[in-house]
Amino acid sequence: MDVNEILEGESLTGKQAIAIFFGFLILILLAGLFLILFSDVFRALV
Repeated sequence: MDVNEILEGESLTGKQAIAIFFGFLILILLAGLFLILFSDVFRALV
């Protein structure tokens, strides 16, 4: 499956779309949690 076919979404099933959605959601939440946990480290660098 080509990347363009995935991004167009025409050939995605409902389960695949849900998996991609929650995958991105979890990735965003983990990135936010990481930034919160290490905000003191980032402040020390500035």
